[in-house]
Amino acid sequence: MPKSNVLPFPGADKPRRKVVEPTQAAIDALPLGSGDWVVRGVPGLVVRCGARSKTFRLIRRVAGRQVKRVLGELSLAEARRQAMTVWRDLKPRPPGTAPIPTLEEALDSYIEQKQLAPRSAADYRYMLEHYLSDMLPQRLDVLALDRAGVRARFAAIAKKHGAATAALTLRVFRAVYNWARKVHPDLPESPTTACSLPRVKPRDWALNDEELRRWWAAVRKLSPVKRAWWLTALLTGARASSVTNLKWNDVDFEKRLIRFRVVKGDRPYVVPLADWLEHWLRRYRGEDWLPNEADWIFPSPADPMRPLWPAVRNRGVPSPHHLRHTMRTRLAEAGTPPDLARVALGHALVQGVSERYITAHLLVEAVRPFINAVAERYREVMGWAKD
Repeated sequence: MPKSNVLPFPGADKPRRKVVEPTQAAIDALPLGSGDWVVRGVPGLVVRCGARSKTFRLIRRVAGRQVKRVLGELSLAEARRQAMTVWRDLKPRPPGTAPIPTLEEALDSYIEQKQLAPRSAADYRYMLEHYLSDMLPQRLDVLALDRAGVRARFAAIAKKHGAATAALTLRVFRAVYNWARKVHPDLPESPTTACSLPRVKPRDWALNDEELRRWWAAVRKLSPVKRAWWLTALLTGARASSVTNLKWNDVDFEKRLIRFRVVKGDRPYVVPLADWLEHWLRRYRGEDWLPNEADWIFPSPADPMRPLWPAVRNRGVPSPHHLRHTMRTRLAEAGTPPDLARVALGHALVQGVSERYITAHLLVEAVRPFINAVAERYREVMGWAKD
């Protein structure tokens, strides 16, 4: 009989897989007693709808054999996270491969290997411990597979604490993760790839002439040590911690220079001592300075062996960082070239092709005319006189 006349015998139909959408609402809507449902988009994740409960399981093939793990009665989000963790443990890894670190272990390694300044290391640790504490014990590969969860977390931080805090936390997380990825190249792309944060608006903190006059009216009423502290912050634009930790051996009255040792990024720098700042400091040292063994320029009145900060804050006086913004703005007003303005504020020079040839400490004297121009402008606005 010709083959064309042979009718094929019908075989048994393959059982159809029942698929459920990866949402909690879809899981909740599944009827009890309906059997196993595959969760779409999550490899191996199955929800079994028994007579009384719904239980998640992970079913994957490892080295040619099927492996099953019962995850339990969980929410979809928790079941997804546990499935990722279990699969990472089951998945074969090449011999000799280093174990994937947790976020906390990666942070410790990053701080140690990058040799961060103590202040920077403390800031990095604070951001992750304060805003991502529950993520610290989780492995990086597990975090990487939960992009939606990571995106939701940073959106929540932005909503509760502001875009600037969320953006800073995001930068720290991304830096730590990407550093670990260099050591563990099999790590997937950072989950922060999917994060989109509101743009942080620039801070218009520089004080105008009228605000400077009000500032001076408030500062004049302070004690001599606090008044000298604020004048130093104003006439250098230095950060609060840099001003606080000044000692007299940091000030060279002969060469008219001032050196900041405690700085962000652990990059000490030297700037010209403005003529007006020299006047105020000489006067303060001769009339009001409280001698102390530590040689602090601004000792705490309560304990001279300790520096003044944080008792320097006073109601009605803008923050020290407002004065830093003011100095940068007034330098621009005086026509200071960008590179010299960076030297004046202790900023790193931009790493362009030509900037790599610039040696910052050789530009200190070039900054002096602009520092004095800003100080002279302050004198005009606030009516200073050398009495």
